Amino acid sequence: MRKIFAVIIIGFLFVFGAELDVGGIDELLDMLDSPNPDFVLLPDYKLDWLFEELELRGEVPILNSISPYTMRQMRNVIDSNSDDFWTERTDRLLSPFEVKNNGFALWTPGVWFRKNSWNDKFDKFGKMNFGVGGTYGRWSSIGVYRMDSGYYSNPNYYGARWARVAGKSDQVYVRWSGKNTYFQIGKDYLKTGLGMAFSGNKPYERIQTEFNFGNHLNVFWSIGQLDNYVEIRDTIKDIYNRYIAVHRVRLKWTHFEVGFSELMLFGGMGRQIEMYYLMPFYAFHGEQLNHPWDDNTLWSLDMKVLMPPFRFRAEGILDDFQIDHEVPEDREPTEAGFAVQADYSLMSKPVFITQSLRYEMVLPRTFNQEKPWNRYLYENQPLGAILGNDFDKISTRTNLYGSFYSGYLELYHIRNGEGRIDDIWTEPWLDTDWSENFPTGVVERRTGFEISFWLDGLNWDIKNFSGQFSIYNRFQFEKISNLENVDKNDENRWELKMDFVARLWYSGF
Repeated sequence: MRKIFAVIIIGFLFVFGAELDVGGIDELLDMLDSPNPDFVLLPDYKLDWLFEELELRGEVPILNSISPYTMRQMRNVIDSNSDDFWTERTDRLLSPFEVKNNGFALWTPGVWFRKNSWNDKFDKFGKMNFGVGGTYGRWSSIGVYRMDSGYYSNPNYYGARWARVAGKSDQVYVRWSGKNTYFQIGKDYLKTGLGMAFSGNKPYERIQTEFNFGNHLNVFWSIGQLDNYVEIRDTIKDIYNRYIAVHRVRLKWTHFEVGFSELMLFGGMGRQIEMYYLMPFYAFHGEQLNHPWDDNTLWSLDMKVLMPPFRFRAEGILDDFQIDHEVPEDREPTEAGFAVQADYSLMSKPVFITQSLRYEMVLPRTFNQEKPWNRYLYENQPLGAILGNDFDKISTRTNLYGSFYSGYLELYHIRNGEGRIDDIWTEPWLDTDWSENFPTGVVERRTGFEISFWLDGLNWDIKNFSGQFSIYNRFQFEKISNLENVDKNDENRWELKMDFVARLWYSGF
């Protein structure tokens, strides 16, 4: 009845030429249950970690295994758990993103320090994140950028460097939010399952959308552009465009979720996006077989069983599997990987304490391909499993999450073979006597631990201007055998990092 009444009032007001300010329209739309605009949670706030702690304890329904999660999701949880120990900090961090038909600005200047055993220097770096955003109706937009003098000396940094300072865009997007769907275009993070196909380690540019069909079926679709692959021949520079498409179908019930994803990395010199990769319900691999391309398909199957206070998750990835066994080329080994993780809640009040056990592995040549522009790399780093390929890792981790602090202790053992995603593609299996072990070659072994802790404090508010301070520390120790896959190159290593940040925001202009 309230919805019908609101529609009638809006109709009469416009028919008779009445003027409504934006706030008045919003109030009427709220009566119609019109969705508010939504933002993706910033990774620095570690609210995705909080979401998973809440899911493990049954405080939220089973989550879709696509992250980062959103502000709207977190707001719904806060409203139903307003007195819990974690809500005050979370509510404060969300406050600038809840403006209606207005804007906000973020600025986080800071410094960080590093000391390690293989470098005599005590490194000191400056850093700064800044961003602006706003909402209008169901639309939201944000642009966050990072500057860090530490990027200048980081060999894994991909981008320009200026006078010992470097920076990059982070989350830059426009988003339309509906009740059971959304549409987003821009640059953002993406993690699926346990991070074996998409690790969420780096943001990239894309278009994405998601649909909820009823209570059990969810469909996700995305297509984006990665960094170009550059090949230099004498004085000629060849530039290969690189794209990635993904679609995912998810089924969920109260205690169980299963999702299937198909990824396609494709590109080439002068190549553009093909229509069949724009269609969310095309079978990517089948379509590319009917065209003169050799694109790189990856399949991922992930599942979750949630029985609070216990959760079990698994993800398997398949890059290539030979069905035929007729010619020597069919002896190509399987390219695949998987991860399994079990979590158990040890304590829920006055802090969250969780114990986890995880195993993951990826076979050699997974994520690789003969065409170098079709390898599952982005800015020289793996798109999927962070350790790349030709490895396995077993780890146990204890998480602690409090009202304005959290931390973890992780113990692990890693075996790294000689295989790399960017290795030149060879076919040694054409030799009938060929065989190899896993991991391959001289195996690097790392046994170590990592301990990390952060906290927020000294909150203050002056009208629309707010702030707080954050401290982050991490210490890592490793006992390494055959470092960098060199036989008998053994070493003990440690590293300490300390991070100090001031978070400042202005909400509502």
